[in-house]
Formats: sequence, structure tokens, C-alpha cells
Amino acid sequence: MVKTIFYSEVLYDNWSFYIAATENGLVYVGSSPQTFDELKSWVNNLTFNTDLIRDDNKLARYISQLKEYLARQRTSFTFPVELIGTSFQIEVWNHLLTIPYGETTTYGEIATALNKKPTHSRAVGTAIGKNPLMIVYPCHRVVPKMGSPKGFRGGLPMKKALLSLEGIK
Repeated sequence: MVKTIFYSEVLYDNWSFYIAATENGLVYVGSSPQTFDELKSWVNNLTFNTDLIRDDNKLARYISQLKEYLARQRTSFTFPVELIGTSFQIEVWNHLLTIPYGETTTYGEIATALNKKPTHSRAVGTAIGKNPLMIVYPCHRVVPKMGSPKGFRGGLPMKKALLSLEGIK
């Protein structure tokens, strides 16, 4: 069976990234700035067959809310999502939704909150690095216990820009 994934591009101010959705909800948010190849690579790594089709109309509701977020007019999202990952990854990603807008947490704090040992912070970091729904599942709000932000799928400039957008220095 082949699953159809629709995609479009979000263009707002200095932001430019691809997003993708199935009939069930948003499945992917890309890095800014990044090319279509990033999305294509993610799709090629899925464990099922897909058709990738551009459909700006089908993704309009997602684009609208993402632009509102980038314009500081929205702090959370109300559209449906479809998480594609392992059970541990999905557990970690869902925990990201508990981090309030404009606040940060650490990898170790997430590990502890998930009833894992604080030493599991590396596994948490690996799961967060596979988060296909950046911004929506706010992995940019996770920072190291000490030091400056590092390790973000979208790159450090994007992470710093998202933190700044939310008023985090």
C-alpha cells in the first residue's frame, strides 16, 4: 500500500521551509532555510511507500497557523498531526508539548519527567533530534543543562531564531 504525503512551502519574512501532511494531519516541518531535498530525504527514509504530491490548498491551514506563530500571533497549534516514529520517540515528542511557550527545559529534566534516569538524557536528545515536527513539537525549547544551545535538526541559527522569537535569550 502507498501512502500519499502532500507538501507545500512556508514562506514568511526571512523564513522558508517545507511542510508535509497526510490525510490524517501534519507529519513534517523542515528547516529554515532548507531545500526540498531535506523533505525528500525524510520521505525516502520512511519504512513505507509514499507518493509525494505538492498541494498548497491542502496545506493552507497548516501554513496559516505556522505564519501566525512566526508573526508572534500564536503560541500553540490546533491542527491535527500524525506522528511517525518509535514509541519512545513519540513519548518524548509528546512531552515537548508540555514546555510552555517562552520557556526552556533540559534533556535531563525530560528524562526525569518520563520516569527515566537522568543519564538517559542522551537517548532523549537522540529522539528529539529525530522530531519531524519542529516548531509544532517545540524541540527548540530544549537546551543543555550548561552552556549555549546546541544539537538542533534545523541548525543552530534556526534554534536561536525560534528562541528569540519566543523572547528567550
